Amino acid sequence: MEKYQGVKFTCRQIAGSFMTAKESLYHLNRWAYLFSQLGLTPIHAEGAYGNHSCRTGISSFFITKSGMIPTESVDENNFAHIIDFEESSNALLFEGSSTPSSESLLHGLIYTSNPNIQAILHGHCSLFLKHAVALDLPITKTFFPYGTRELAESALDIMNTSTRFFILRDHGFVSLGENIEEAGNVTPDILGNLLQLIKNG
Repeated sequence: MEKYQGVKFTCRQIAGSFMTAKESLYHLNRWAYLFSQLGLTPIHAEGAYGNHSCRTGISSFFITKSGMIPTESVDENNFAHIIDFEESSNALLFEGSSTPSSESLLHGLIYTSNPNIQAILHGHCSLFLKHAVALDLPITKTFFPYGTRELAESALDIMNTSTRFFILRDHGFVSLGENIEEAGNVTPDILGNLLQLIKNG
């Protein structure tokens, strides 16, 4: 797994806080915590590998902060609200007290490309990568470093309107849904298939 080096784009804070959507953050936080307990967002020296988001508008969304360590109860400081991305200056505009996830570009491009997607959960599991072909999971064609536009665009290249789970080559997995619960439930279903595959040898 690529060593975490921080956010690779410019972050412009436009407000120190955001209007709280308690229900959305509750569900997003619940799945972030569950993923951590399942070992799907491994902890590293500066946080956890993985990031999760839910849409709040056409191009805006809540996302976990950079280096978030999931907690069982909601801490608003663990989230940022992405307002927009200025492509010309590679700058992301956000509200909140914490720097947004390094994979905010990945989430943003998926939302703008597919209006039906309302939530995105991204984690890391070496067994998913190892058995992706046997599980018949879509896989991006080329490895790209985390947090880059190239990585985000490689995801769009293999997605269609029905895609709900795919693998970023040599990186991690992405689970999608028309609501947070749907995005969350996809991964345990795939995990169940993985365990059955391993059990059957």
